[in-house]
Amino acid sequence: MNVFIVEDSEIVSDELKAMLSEIPGVKVIGHAVDEQSAIEKIGVAHPDMVILDIGLRPGSGINVLKAIKKHNPSIKVMILTNYTDEIYVNHCMSAGADYFFDKTLEFMRVGTVLRQLQSTGGMCDKFLALQ
Repeated sequence: MNVFIVEDSEIVSDELKAMLSEIPGVKVIGHAVDEQSAIEKIGVAHPDMVILDIGLRPGSGINVLKAIKKHNPSIKVMILTNYTDEIYVNHCMSAGADYFFDKTLEFMRVGTVLRQLQSTGGMCDKFLALQ
């Protein structure tokens, strides 16, 4: 599974890359820190999964999510953010996000979902964090 990370925190990005490197069959194929470069790079890379923060400098992860789902709806998008108010969850759900996790409390669930997707051939409950 090819994964693209959109995260403007170098620390979080490095932690994600380290966690993902331990999952067999998962490969990080790209990284972006802002809205515009994320949209451009994802369009070229065609990943299977995008791990996406909402707060980007500059830009918004929600705009990136909308662009992904408009141009490549088969790409799974996992929101990993500190913006966890219900309004953000609802915006992401309506824009087509597949998963939504609180960066502070549910960081490790990223690995759990990717392992489950790997072992089930792409089947995993959407919005796992909301159950």
